[in-house]
Amino acid sequence: MNIIMFIVGVTIFILYITGLLLMINVSHKEQEQDLLNDPEIPENFKDKLSK
Repeated sequence: MNIIMFIVGVTIFILYITGLLLMINVSHKEQEQDLLNDPEIPENFKDKLSK
């Protein structure tokens, strides 16, 4: 019984961490695109970010 609870807990934890990292990655890419498409930000600042 304890091993089953451990496996279920580890599975939930792994799925949670995977989803969290996936959402962080997606949000980062979306924010980067928003920043690069913002007309109010100077081009020389955008160039520094893309390097």
